[in-house]
Amino acid sequence: MYRFLETILIKNHSFQNIAYHNQRANNTCQFFFKKKLVQDISEVISIPPELENKETYRCRIIYTDIIEKVEFIPYLQKPINSIQIVYNDDIEYSFKFEDRSALNAMKIRSTADDILIVKNNYITDTSIANILLRKDGRWYTPRRPLLHGTERQRLLDLNFIIEKNISIDSINEYDSFCLINALRPFSNNHILSCKNIIF
Repeated sequence: MYRFLETILIKNHSFQNIAYHNQRANNTCQFFFKKKLVQDISEVISIPPELENKETYRCRIIYTDIIEKVEFIPYLQKPINSIQIVYNDDIEYSFKFEDRSALNAMKIRSTADDILIVKNNYITDTSIANILLRKDGRWYTPRRPLLHGTERQRLLDLNFIIEKNISIDSINEYDSFCLINALRPFSNNHILSCKNIIF
């Protein structure tokens, strides 16, 4: 049986973007098991009282058709200063599987902090994040990511980013990039020059 993963940011003793995590987990369960996982994750998982005064934690949920394991782990954000282009036309990660071996295997030969995966000549995601690229002051995100991330969807709903097919050949049209995921919300502190993309 497939096992899936949700990782939720906990800040100020509160689940962040919980509606988006509920939606993704329930859509996943509906697709594979023809049922919802839960109505609301925050109603069935309690944040331990001892985390109340901690700034940032991550809640890691492993599930199949039921929640199998819940962990609360201190979160220290790893700095990402460079990403390296890798090509893989066969990679699939349209659901947030617990098994990330295919993604991790592509990182082995990279000397950068993360990799940027190109599939069928189009930019998708890095191994841990969706990517945004800036051109003429606007932020764009690949129309065909490997995974539809929760922070990506939040920014789409806010009309802050625009979906676009971004070919590897057009990447020089963009001046900056930013990596986002559930634990790494959009921040000006995360914006890097496209010169930090290694070909």
